[in-house]
Amino acid sequence: MPDSSGLVSITEGFLYDMLPVNSTVRMAKITGFQLKNWLEKEMQNVFAKDPSKRIGGWVIRFEGMQVTFKVYEEFGKRVQTVVVNGQPLDFHRVYTICACEREGDPATMLCRIPNVLEASNSPFSLHDVMKDYLAKNSPVNPVPKGNAKVLDVSQTLLTQVFGVDYKFS
Repeated sequence: MPDSSGLVSITEGFLYDMLPVNSTVRMAKITGFQLKNWLEKEMQNVFAKDPSKRIGGWVIRFEGMQVTFKVYEEFGKRVQTVVVNGQPLDFHRVYTICACEREGDPATMLCRIPNVLEASNSPFSLHDVMKDYLAKNSPVNPVPKGNAKVLDVSQTLLTQVFGVDYKFS
C-alpha cells in the first residue's frame, strides 16, 4: 500500500516475486551466434505452440541490447533483430554477458547457454544487484524500457491461452 507520500516500498518479497531465485551473477564470453540461438531458445520456452514445451514464464529482460521478435513465428525464426550497444549483432564477435548461475550447471554453462568461455562468478547475487540499484536510484518508476519489442501482438500480451470462453484482462 502507498505511504503518505503516495509511494510503495519495495520489499524483499517483491524482489522474490520479480526474481524467484537469488542466484549468483555469472559472467562469460559468448559469440553473437550463441547469443542469437539462446534468444531463440528462450523465446521458445515462453511462446512454444505446444504448451508442454513452455518452460519459461516471461520474456527475458536485458540491458545494453534491443531485440525485436515475433510470437507466432516458428522456433528459430522468432528473433527478427538484435542490437548490442547500438550495433547490429555480429555472429562472429565475442560478447561478454552477465546472467544467473544455475545451480548444478557445468562450468561451461551460463543460464542455459552451453559452451561459454571464461565463465566466472561474481561475489554478488541477483538480489544484491537489485538492492544496490534501488539504493542508488530510488524512488523508481518501473516502466519497461522496451528492449524486448514484439512485432505481431500487443506489447502488453497477458496470455497465450486460445480457444476458451474467458478473457484475461
